[in-house]
Amino acid sequence: MTAYTVVKVTPDTPEWERERRNSVGASEVAAIMGLSSYGNTALDVYKHKLGIDRPFDPLLAWIGHQSEPIIEAWLREFSGLDLDIHPGFMARSVEHPYLHASFDRVCPRPFTPIQMKTAHHYSGHHWDEGIPTDIRVQVQAEMAVSGASRALVVVWIGGREFRLFWEPRDDRFIDEHLIPTVRDFWDANVRAGVAPAPSTIAELNEVPVDAGTSLEADDTVMEAIERRAVLLADIQAQKAEADALQVAIGQWLGGADTITRNGRNILTYRYQKGRMGLDTSALRQVHPDIVREFTTQGQPYRVMRTNLKEKSK
Repeated sequence: MTAYTVVKVTPDTPEWERERRNSVGASEVAAIMGLSSYGNTALDVYKHKLGIDRPFDPLLAWIGHQSEPIIEAWLREFSGLDLDIHPGFMARSVEHPYLHASFDRVCPRPFTPIQMKTAHHYSGHHWDEGIPTDIRVQVQAEMAVSGASRALVVVWIGGREFRLFWEPRDDRFIDEHLIPTVRDFWDANVRAGVAPAPSTIAELNEVPVDAGTSLEADDTVMEAIERRAVLLADIQAQKAEADALQVAIGQWLGGADTITRNGRNILTYRYQKGRMGLDTSALRQVHPDIVREFTTQGQPYRVMRTNLKEKSK
């Protein structure tokens, strides 16, 4: 008996999208675990299951798909590996039906998922120490679905360099962390219709607020409030110190605009063109109708202010 059932859908079709909403995909697990390098969150995944998606760049998705045949050709011709490469497909776990994976390519005997990635030249350094964490989580999820003992990850960096990595199955991570996290998310959030707690400031701005309500601080939140105040004070102090150092450097420079060290430019202090602005007050006086027509109201957002000073009696 295989560890998965094949989901017979064509990628990037409405049927494929509907199937993706019926369980958590391997590429979404890192977001649920708070490990996404793209800033995706558990709340993003939850919204996706409800049919609400974050804006995405279709060009990047297209580039990723179009790159796969080139990566496959490199594997066949230049990797030095003797691989029996087959097309990928979507599969859903039998034991954990709330988890699915869409394999880019596979080797059937023994079953080995092949994950193909592209990286910009300037982000290639993220692969210098091996597979990035969120990609490792993704392929561990693919092995959890497929029952594979290892996976192959190939990255094409900057259109010039290929790197490949073997990722062994980590049963402890899968059993103690990955599966429990995905199962709890599916049961306690998706199936229960309860949104995950917000994990970014932007998500906090979506929380409905009852104006005027208050809660008494416990020790944990009091510690967080005080620590935040200290950090903000440190930032202000560091900014003041940086400004003072800028004055000292500027005084030393005088009328020069560049500092060198051993013949290499290490600092410039030059004028640049000022920012263009619009005098809205004057425009409102002369053309109030135009101002009203083209004025937009931004979305409301929450502002956190701290008051730790005791009132004098």
